[in-house]
Amino acid sequence: MSNVRPLVLAIQNRDLAAAKSALERDASQATEAIPGGISPLLFALYNGARDIAELLRSFSEPNIFEAAALDDARRVATCVLADPAALSSHSPDGWTPLHLAAFFGSRNAVLVLIGLGASLEAVSQNPMQNTPLHAGIAGAAGESLAPLLMALGGNANHVGGSGVTALHLAATRGFEALCRLLLARGADRLAKTEDGKTAAELARERGHLPTAAALELA
Repeated sequence: MSNVRPLVLAIQNRDLAAAKSALERDASQATEAIPGGISPLLFALYNGARDIAELLRSFSEPNIFEAAALDDARRVATCVLADPAALSSHSPDGWTPLHLAAFFGSRNAVLVLIGLGASLEAVSQNPMQNTPLHAGIAGAAGESLAPLLMALGGNANHVGGSGVTALHLAATRGFEALCRLLLARGADRLAKTEDGKTAAELARERGHLPTAAALELA
């Protein structure tokens, strides 16, 4: 524990006062990557410490991954115009900017990234091996952002790591309307994950009985 930097502990505890105190003692912590390579700002967002993330952005301009997660569409555009290759780049934990924007429900950043050419078919470089549509369903805006991603070309049938499809993810969250939309777009309700579970079975395991019923009757 002694090797964990004070800022990291503050973020894990979602303690804004402790984060301020840590940065006052050593401001270099604001921009020094944590173990695993991601920035403290992204780490704060992953931990639900949005106030600390906003504090950290004052120490340096967000990079494209941070800007996408923060829904800073203007900064996203600036980063892409300066380096078009950033659109298809991957964060240290394997996500494209569009994956991160989708996961954090950053609607404006999603639209800017797609408008500038970000691929909805991009696959994450991590064990999840999924697309921005998967990330969107799993993330903060879940049910509301996924239809937009599909309307813009998101593939309802991509099979990610462990055999997980968008339908499996929607089912685990109990998104009945989204499951129906995915089925209408050709998603296979009988597709199984690597451990042999259908979307309906996953929904039932999580207690989403109306969603499970809708999938079983489709």
